[in-house]
Amino acid sequence: MSLFRKLLPFSRITIVLWAWRNRASVAEWFAFALRAFSSASSGNGLDDAKAEFRLRANLARDGRTRGALVDVAVEDGVAHLHGRLAPEVHAVVQDIAVGTRGVSRIDDRITHTLARGGLLRRKAG
Repeated sequence: MSLFRKLLPFSRITIVLWAWRNRASVAEWFAFALRAFSSASSGNGLDDAKAEFRLRANLARDGRTRGALVDVAVEDGVAHLHGRLAPEVHAVVQDIAVGTRGVSRIDDRITHTLARGGLLRRKAG
């Protein structure tokens, strides 16, 4: 435990507050981990999990899509996208999904919104 404290010098309350503030993202990543684990344990391989991880990482890396409310899942090479976005951000999400290795096609169920700045932000409370 002392090695963990040296590598991650935050108090438990700080970690809990961070997790609460980012609970939507934490829940999405936890659901992804469960899907990846169940896929690996059933013998289906990790190709879809790797593709979904790459897609999630690419969306998180791009500043235009970082705070966007997009649900992502990859099954059999098909990226399933759900959420509400401005048309400009929607186009960026599509471009990122198409360019992600392991994604052969996309099932796009994103609806449009006219939110200022093109993103609906997650509320902390």
